[in-house]
Amino acid sequence: MKGFEVIFMAPRSRRHDGTPVLDAIVDIAREHDITRMTRRVNAEGTGAGGHCHSAHFFELADEPEELMFVLDGGDADALIRAVEAKEMHVFCLRRQIDYWQFGDD
Repeated sequence: MKGFEVIFMAPRSRRHDGTPVLDAIVDIAREHDITRMTRRVNAEGTGAGGHCHSAHFFELADEPEELMFVLDGGDADALIRAVEAKEMHVFCLRRQIDYWQFGDD
């Protein structure tokens, strides 16, 4: 099947209205009946401003995270527009992909 991989990236410490940004995006996705996602924690990342985000032994709040969805075009557009409407400070990547689902669910 053809669709889009949509990835949101932010440090764990980033908040939107008191909620971690990626948690807020999960809530928005659920409001759009999008329930399949993968959340990844990364060791290190550098933001647009050149600041290095990483998990340290004593401080995990700055740990970079990714929230990834595989969606059809309509759902990808709707999710991106909904996040944009909330004016969240988050990086988003959308790329066209081919994907398959094997076996029984």
